[in-house]
Amino acid sequence: MKSLTVIILWIFAILLGVAAYFVKFHGEEEIITRTKLAPGEKLFESLPIREIYRVTLNQGEEVTHLVRGEGNAWGVKERGDYAINYELLRSLLGSLNSLEVTQGYPADSKYFSRFGLSDDIAEDDQNRGYLGAIKVSMYDQAGAKIQEIWLGKYSGSSRVGGRFVRILGDDSGVYAVAQTFPSVTANPKDWLGKEFLQIEEMKSIALTAPADPSFVNWKLSRANSQSQFSLVGMSENEVMQLTSTNALRSLFAGGSFQDVLSKERSVELSVTDEKLKRQAMIITFDHLTYHLDFWPHKQKPKDPNTDPRLPALQPSYNLTIKVTEDFPQERNKRADETPEEGAKLDAQFTQLQKIAREKFHAAKALEGRIFQVSQSVIAPLQKERSDFVTPQQKPAAGAPGAIPPLQQPVPQG
Repeated sequence: MKSLTVIILWIFAILLGVAAYFVKFHGEEEIITRTKLAPGEKLFESLPIREIYRVTLNQGEEVTHLVRGEGNAWGVKERGDYAINYELLRSLLGSLNSLEVTQGYPADSKYFSRFGLSDDIAEDDQNRGYLGAIKVSMYDQAGAKIQEIWLGKYSGSSRVGGRFVRILGDDSGVYAVAQTFPSVTANPKDWLGKEFLQIEEMKSIALTAPADPSFVNWKLSRANSQSQFSLVGMSENEVMQLTSTNALRSLFAGGSFQDVLSKERSVELSVTDEKLKRQAMIITFDHLTYHLDFWPHKQKPKDPNTDPRLPALQPSYNLTIKVTEDFPQERNKRADETPEEGAKLDAQFTQLQKIAREKFHAAKALEGRIFQVSQSVIAPLQKERSDFVTPQQKPAAGAPGAIPPLQQPVPQG
């Protein structure tokens, strides 16, 4: 009986050892492979980027449709098909195509909210400003869905740590990936191409206020692109302040716009006082004429929680653009030109005309839009005539440089 007990105990110990072996060497593998994809595998086997004709991004109440139109030109549907920031879209699709799993997490749909991958946002997440998952849907030319991915919370302690995602057709759980997609939003204005108006070689600038009879119109002009601007119509008692035109010499340089507005949205945001509307006309040495209309938005109320010593927020402005051209048909030739000089000047003329026409077409593409721009972009044009000149000071009697009075001859005694 004693021997039988020992044998049973040995058998039991062997069985426990075998069970422990399988738990140790096969249990973790079982947990890892419960998600469809394992670490190191690509999220999408092959994303057919060339077949994608529409990308839709949803986050809460925000939605953006990026649509591929004629000539493979992409536009933002919510902004009247305005041209997109193509580099941003290419970066998104390229990243998705090469996206690899760093870790899989088996999870039922009721646990998706823990990863920020559910339509329901926990109260704590709302208090931290989390807006919910960004759903990125991709469609082909016929409107059939190609693929879909949800971008959830950041998986690390900061935005550089990675992100949780889930994909269409994979119910095995969620995945952590190394990419964070920090520039991807569902706000249409974030997808707009930011290339904006570039005005160079300015010959003259004029500003008027058609609805404000009290505004004194002004015009600046210069002889060539290297000279200083001077105010047209100065009186002999006025002196030009040369530094007052410095900002105008680099008008719109490096500037951009904040958004593209519909007419209805523009009316909603703008002040109703027509007297505040300004019209600028800018003529360039390369025979382009720009007509710019701009008027302010309503002043935003100051946040009562901010420091009262801080200045109020500057209002944004609406800006519309129209451009015309007056290109010469041929070059003005000198009578004493040699054939070699003529050939060189003709080639130079052709090249300059090509550059000018490219500027014209780039500006023409901005017509018919209402751009929202910041105060800083439009500030150089917000000048009064008095900002450019000062009254000429007459030298006081006896002061250096003054003409001395005539001396009466001293009578001879």
